[in-house]
Amino acid sequence: MFDLPHGLARTKDLRESLRLDTQNVLIGHNGEELQGIGRAKLFTLNDLDAVKLFGTTFAPELSSLKNAAPTVESSPIKTSEEFGPFPSQLLFHEDYAEVNRTIVGMLALKWLVAGDYDAFTGQQFPAAKLRRESFDQLRELFMSGLQTEDDVYALLAATVVNDLGKDPDMPEKAARFLQEYPPNPNHDMVVYIAAKHGMLPLINESEGTASHEKLMQGLLFGSEVNIAQLAQAECTPGTLKHVKEIMAGQEHAFTLKFMELILDVAGADGHHDARCAKPMIEPVFQGYMVARQALMNIVQEKCSARGGYDEVLSHRGRLLTTDGFTALSVQDPYERALLRLVTMGRTTTKEQASWFDQAFRSLPYRIRRALSDGLNVDGIDDGVAIVPYYMPALFSEVLKTTSKSSKDVKVAALASLMRFLTRIYAGTKPVLGAKGEVIECSVAFAQNVVKSQDFENKPTMLDELAIPEASRYVSVVKVD
Repeated sequence: MFDLPHGLARTKDLRESLRLDTQNVLIGHNGEELQGIGRAKLFTLNDLDAVKLFGTTFAPELSSLKNAAPTVESSPIKTSEEFGPFPSQLLFHEDYAEVNRTIVGMLALKWLVAGDYDAFTGQQFPAAKLRRESFDQLRELFMSGLQTEDDVYALLAATVVNDLGKDPDMPEKAARFLQEYPPNPNHDMVVYIAAKHGMLPLINESEGTASHEKLMQGLLFGSEVNIAQLAQAECTPGTLKHVKEIMAGQEHAFTLKFMELILDVAGADGHHDARCAKPMIEPVFQGYMVARQALMNIVQEKCSARGGYDEVLSHRGRLLTTDGFTALSVQDPYERALLRLVTMGRTTTKEQASWFDQAFRSLPYRIRRALSDGLNVDGIDDGVAIVPYYMPALFSEVLKTTSKSSKDVKVAALASLMRFLTRIYAGTKPVLGAKGEVIECSVAFAQNVVKSQDFENKPTMLDELAIPEASRYVSVVKVD
């Protein structure tokens, strides 16, 4: 029997849709008979009916997401009206960026399990489109990780709950519970704290079920290990120091959290284009699989935290070298710093990497040295390491802003961001034997500058932006 909260009327239809059809032969989009959880009715619904089902089941949570503060990359501007009504328009008759992103992530699960490669990759750019064999690999990961209906429910619920910490009212509501935690926790920690103290109805309603335990394990894991930050070299090795203890006996929770992350990334462009999992292109998929393997290697003691982290950087280097860019080594501090920059910049081609290289080289020696120092602090026995939270999103926005500009304009804009990042690092550098500490610094406050119409023509305006004290050191992540 499917283990879901009793008497919870709003989950009734979803509960029924997750029951397995053991009587009929069901054929997926790949022409093969569906097995396991693929036999649930949910995965045979059309997209419109699935959106309505998600909207009915998770109505309170999706309503809260209407208030969620948009991320740096969730501009409300859609690329074209021809894309049809967006999920939030169907559910609320208005556009809400975070609602659209969440629902598209949930649709991505449906496309994956159903083996619908065309729906999943439909509007992806051909040059970087997710390969069929990679889609099959990703699908196999989900099919093996989702063993029961409870697993599917926990994953869908986690996908909805994931961004509730972005609701500007959430930290205030949870204020009385936050005193025992580091100051100004990020939204992952806020959601975990809120769930732990009974502030999230969806979590409370699953109390006493297998779903509840899986949800809480996933929230705890996500509050302590940010896989997306590792995949983009946004974090530092120090954030991985205790990953073995965190993951001990929690392999299934890790798998569910990784699947949730994949769905989060898959839906990340849902506010622009809700027709497919547009961001989950081949290089992105490979990057996240490398990050997953790096974490597993650290847990199995096949490498150190630094070694696992550097494998993510080396993978980016190999990707760029394959396209003709100069080989870079993690053993050289300057080259390793550049590898971190191109990884945060999500570069996939020699041309893109050359812009970052030229921008880095154009910095005055003093600034380039300070930036290299900041990028090379691990936060493990070498002093204070700073995590520039949302920095990959700022790089992405700058590349979008200057997409039609000349190479010189692109390089100047990237150099401006690098000078800004140098100020964020605030003189930190590796000091062997010093007490290790990792601190998050949100750079989201700079988004209005890099998105402004003036930035392209005057990138030096970012040099004039003061760093708010409240943003400089917002959250202690780990201390030796």
